[in-house]
Amino acid sequence: MSNTIEQLVGQIIIAGFRGKTLEEDSEISKYITDLNIGGVILYDEDLEIGGNGTRNIESPAQVKELISQLQDHSEQPLLISVDQEGGQVHRLKSVYGFEATPSWQHIGVLNNPLMTEQFAKTMASTLSDMGINLNFAPVLDLDHGPGTVISDSERALSTDPQNVIEHSRIFIEQHKTSQIITCGKHFPGLGSASGDTHEGFTDISDTWSVKDLIPFDEMIQSGDLDMVMVSHAFDTKLDPKYPSSLSKRIINDMLRNDLGFTGPVICDDPSMRAISDHYDLHDTFELMLNAGIDLFCLGNNLIYDPDYIPRSIDVICDLVKSGKITEKRIMESIDRINAIKERYNI
Repeated sequence: MSNTIEQLVGQIIIAGFRGKTLEEDSEISKYITDLNIGGVILYDEDLEIGGNGTRNIESPAQVKELISQLQDHSEQPLLISVDQEGGQVHRLKSVYGFEATPSWQHIGVLNNPLMTEQFAKTMASTLSDMGINLNFAPVLDLDHGPGTVISDSERALSTDPQNVIEHSRIFIEQHKTSQIITCGKHFPGLGSASGDTHEGFTDISDTWSVKDLIPFDEMIQSGDLDMVMVSHAFDTKLDPKYPSSLSKRIINDMLRNDLGFTGPVICDDPSMRAISDHYDLHDTFELMLNAGIDLFCLGNNLIYDPDYIPRSIDVICDLVKSGKITEKRIMESIDRINAIKERYNI
């Protein structure tokens, strides 16, 4: 493939990596220089090694310096992303010197707009100070109670879609004030899932209802959502063949055409076992791109593979070379990504 195609494909990749500083010979340095990646995702814990501070995050000063090094190393401004929902899904923890934050579920229990505003304002200010410009939050999934993964991990705000919408709007507005892109997740609603897509096939056919869609629908209509993350869950009512992240029916037909969403669509890491146990990389990327995914978050943190990012880019280049994916399709995604970067002065 021409270098041009490889450089284009790199722009639709957000890469996970090991290291708390940028070394010239490190993998992330090569991803930026040679593969022209669009962004990175930071984690505090390396799941293979285990333990706090084993990945990218050690202290506020270190994180700020790392992000500065990454941006200086890249010709194009990078998306610097993190999962900072609060509670259990919270990468900038107090153990590293950051301010502790309550869970999204706790914010829902308080159900106080002023408290939500303070929660979001503090979080957004911290992210902005570090140089982080993309937060994979808020969670728009409804609370389906004990026994569901999202509820058990305190990531769901409420059973009431209107409560979710009200507090999510406050959350997003405070992030916008700090020039941070947000991402509503997990379309079309993962709250009823009793299985974890990190660990295997997750079927919500018997538990998902249109009610789960309401926060996404209303917030798309009102123009609140910058970006949408699609789940890996399977729902035979919506697509009898493919899980959401591989489904043209769900992404192109439902999210884009029916709901009218025009921003970038990102998916959970394709290495999650709900996908990787059932599809090889070629099939995964072909289906996802043709379904309408614009941006791939390759966290590379469930099982670390130093070749995962370069191999993924090679696979997408092969798909373009073989005509299974058009260069025009890649450019559509890049245009959506660049539009949101421009809107946030990144």
